[in-house]
Amino acid sequence: MSTPVYAIAYRDAALVISRASVKFWTAFRPHREVSTTLGISATVHLVVLLGIGSALYEDGKDNADVPEMSVQLVTREGPNDEEFTEAALPQPAPDPVEDVLDDPGTGEKTLDAPALASTSPMLEKVPDVEDLNAPAAFVEPSPAAGAVLTTTAASDIEVAAVAEPDPKGAAEVIPQPEQSMLTHNVQQLAQKLLDTNSTATTLSWQQDGQQYSARVMRQPAADSTGLEQVIAEIMTNKDGKRMKTRLSLKRLAFSHFTQLVNNWDKTTLLHDDVIDGRFHSNSEISLSAMDGVKPRFFGKVTTAAQKVTFNSFSSRRNQDVFQGGFETKTDRVTLPRDMPDVVNGGEQLDRRTFTEDTRVMFNSDGSYGWRLANGSGANQVSPPSEHPQYLIADKGVKLYVRGTVRGIFTVYSPSDIEIEDDLVYLKDPRQTVISRDFMALIAGRDIKISATEVTGPGDLTVHAALFARRRFYVEGIDHGKPATIFLYGSLTAGSISATEPRYATKIDYDKRFEYLRPANFPMTRRYEVDSWDQDWKEVQGAENDVPAGNLAQSQ
Repeated sequence: MSTPVYAIAYRDAALVISRASVKFWTAFRPHREVSTTLGISATVHLVVLLGIGSALYEDGKDNADVPEMSVQLVTREGPNDEEFTEAALPQPAPDPVEDVLDDPGTGEKTLDAPALASTSPMLEKVPDVEDLNAPAAFVEPSPAAGAVLTTTAASDIEVAAVAEPDPKGAAEVIPQPEQSMLTHNVQQLAQKLLDTNSTATTLSWQQDGQQYSARVMRQPAADSTGLEQVIAEIMTNKDGKRMKTRLSLKRLAFSHFTQLVNNWDKTTLLHDDVIDGRFHSNSEISLSAMDGVKPRFFGKVTTAAQKVTFNSFSSRRNQDVFQGGFETKTDRVTLPRDMPDVVNGGEQLDRRTFTEDTRVMFNSDGSYGWRLANGSGANQVSPPSEHPQYLIADKGVKLYVRGTVRGIFTVYSPSDIEIEDDLVYLKDPRQTVISRDFMALIAGRDIKISATEVTGPGDLTVHAALFARRRFYVEGIDHGKPATIFLYGSLTAGSISATEPRYATKIDYDKRFEYLRPANFPMTRRYEVDSWDQDWKEVQGAENDVPAGNLAQSQ
């Protein structure tokens, strides 16, 4: 049983629900087909999902068939592992240090902030972008700070460049007459050291009222293929300043000359000859031009004689002949009589002595074979070696050579050496980057090119440094068709006989001889400037160090 108030409220609620239902049905009726379809679809999907969930779920075993994700954590050693170095770790700040001004900067005063040690490193603060463009971030250099260096990038910032003082002092070019005088005096000092077998000397002299002092140090060749060097330090006073210059000289080996002749045969004319490199004669030489053909010298030509004989062309028109320069009345270059360094060169295992006339054939594998020149006895072979090899003949013994050279060889006979066929390097230095093939033929008397019957017709090629104390000549120059001797290396001889008409001569200098020589090749007494800046430099403070230098030597 209801109270009247409750009954009234119930009736009002029922009325509201009834009206809402009527409005809903009125709105629903035009679209009841679509709405009914959506409702049925939602109900069916809900039932399917509930069925799948019920099938998968077992009380207390709900994770039995659910896929699992497994995560495995692997620990590694920290920064103390061997793949990390201390350089990879942040370093603590250093202990407090005294103020040091490494760069005076451009301001009036620069101070270093004190550095405080800390157990933990400070993190680097990255500036904001706008701070980089702020004018306050840069200091405008004062005009007195020095020249202004402007970068070529897009930046407009200018930084003052502070000029560094020249520690070497001011330089003054040495006049040419003074250069010649200094060179001559140092060469004389070097020869004095050589004659006394000394390594150092000092000298003071006066020239045209100018006082000079020099310290000269001689450095003998470091090994059998090295060159002797002389270092000179010369000092003088100019305008109240102490000035110094330093030059280096090298002692020339005979292999430094493309061709050197002691006594030129007056009946021999240089005609169809091409010589590249230094040429020297201790006597007068004769040149000839016929049918428009002239000799050509591409290096400097020197002679101890007072003049040169020109046949069939004017001496005034010789620029195309002496393309490297020409000088007369120079010092003589004396040929040594004895060769102790050659005879005793190398270790005992690297030296072979021949007591009878012998033919030697060089092989491309670095070995060489030999047999008695009369054909008797068996052929013998010496294996290749990385050391210089010395083939030494006894007094009166003649050696015959030919073949392909691989390695370093010095062949010496106090008598004669005869070249029977081509003698060439396995690696021609003109065609390969590195060649360690060297051949030296040294004869106390003659070096001869065999007759055509032995060498065969045509050109002949010889790669070697030749030294014939008495004579270099070609046998049978009137036999065979005209050809050419191609000599790559150098030729030194007491005299040179005519090679034409059998052979024209083309000598090409081996440029390796500028800094190396064939093993124990004989040396001259001549010294030549190797390096010199040709400047006087002001001395800064006391400089008493002995000059030093490096020698070229084989590896």
